[in-house]
Amino acid sequence: MRKLLVALGLVAVGVGASACTSTPSATSTTIANVPSTEASPTTLQAVLGTGSNNAAAEAMRTALKNGGSRPSLHYVSTSVGNGLTTTIIGDVNQTSGSQTIVVSYQGAKARIDIELVGDEAYFRGDPAAIEVLINLTATQSAAAAGQWISVVPADSVYQSTAAALTVGSVMSELALSPPITGERPTTYDDRSDIEISGAWIGDGVTAKDHATGELQLTTGSESLPIAFHGLMPPTAGASRFTVSLVVSRWGEPVHVVPPPSSVPLATILKDTTTTTTQLVVV
Repeated sequence: MRKLLVALGLVAVGVGASACTSTPSATSTTIANVPSTEASPTTLQAVLGTGSNNAAAEAMRTALKNGGSRPSLHYVSTSVGNGLTTTIIGDVNQTSGSQTIVVSYQGAKARIDIELVGDEAYFRGDPAAIEVLINLTATQSAAAAGQWISVVPADSVYQSTAAALTVGSVMSELALSPPITGERPTTYDDRSDIEISGAWIGDGVTAKDHATGELQLTTGSESLPIAFHGLMPPTAGASRFTVSLVVSRWGEPVHVVPPPSSVPLATILKDTTTTTTQLVVV
């Protein structure tokens, strides 16, 4: 989730240009600057094993562990940066999930829907959203647009496509990095919660970015994460980037079924691959 949001923030101008113009290569110069999202996603177990050894860090680990054991959840995320607003709405369980991503820039919008069912992922979206979020070429994105495309683990984009589509993967994206401080009392929906602070470091965000995050948790031994707020300060090349993610509907049934029909990504890639035969002069 977080790595996806950061990637979206850093390619804001490119997404807007692609959504607002018919030029196929509008985002080609910005995609190279997107942090890689194809590395293996951070596991919840790895997250729980790191962090400061203080009360605030322990509160975070307890809440993420409790959340990771729940059967399902709903989340809504909003990110803003470089004139681009991205909204992600997702419903996930322990093994599958679905999300809708809408990217808005100067009145133009690009949308993509993504599902994970078992070991197979599916996406359907606009060409601009596919090019930036799935990381296909402009030609491949145009060919894939408007239809469900299936992605299997053997495909190079599988990890990025399937990110944040299970309970565990969402929890791993909420973790703060040291120094973790706080346990400040706060109120949410007339309920008394606590808020902790820490560094925001992960895929696409390094310590050099000086990003910070706040995580809101319910209290008690069965505490759960409620909301994450991240801030990346402005730089010479980009404006301030903010993220807000709210988690709710713990345990409500989430049923995700494969689309009635889909086209394998391998077929799209094969059909859009141009082969040339070298002319041999004898």
